[in-house]
Amino acid sequence: NTIFEIDYTRVAQVRARTKKEFADRGVNLTYLAFITKVVADNLRKHPVLNAAVSGESTLFRRDVNIGIAVALDWGLIVPVIKHADELSLLGIARAINDLGERARAKKLTPDEVQRGTFTITNPGGFGSFAGTPIINQPQVAILGIGSIEKRPHVVTLPDGTDTLAIRTKGMFTM
Repeated sequence: NTIFEIDYTRVAQVRARTKKEFADRGVNLTYLAFITKVVADNLRKHPVLNAAVSGESTLFRRDVNIGIAVALDWGLIVPVIKHADELSLLGIARAINDLGERARAKKLTPDEVQRGTFTITNPGGFGSFAGTPIINQPQVAILGIGSIEKRPHVVTLPDGTDTLAIRTKGMFTM
């Protein structure tokens, strides 16, 4: 596993400005939507992460189909956003909301949990600082999202001096 600390401060500002606009369209704008959009847009640039293992071979996938792990009373299910790289932020947010609600209501079709090429899991929603997710095989990678919260952070000012600032931060585990 590799763990990265992520500064979400600018995302938090954009989210605060646009959350009502999304809500007016019936969509809850979450950090997960922003993360999924960035991952979807970047999997084409890093095809080794949008791949599967088959025996001794690595199969590079043409489609970008992102699985989003959803916690249920009895475990996890991973509905898949098909062609996620072709969706806008609104489209991804809408898909996450829809698939999550239907997963909890046990209304997903078998096709909606198949053909994922990369998975995102969000244990931070339960307060976890970071986690060590298990790859959803035959995929070759999974991204775990830790809790997103305001934390103190050392910032270097333009004059070279350091100061403490409050930043919105979280951890990624790959």
